[in-house]
Amino acid sequence: MANATKSAATKRNNRKIHARKFLATPEGKAWLARKQEEEAEIKLARAANTMF
Repeated sequence: MANATKSAATKRNNRKIHARKFLATPEGKAWLARKQEEEAEIKLARAANTMF
């Protein structure tokens, strides 16, 4: 049991580390900007749907 939780924690930490490294690159910054634009569009669409 302890090995499974340790392994899961390691995987979680590695994901965080790789995400930080990726977001520090120009490609990562471009991806993040695109993702934020998409989320803003979705938010706008939801607001419009609630009005109608």
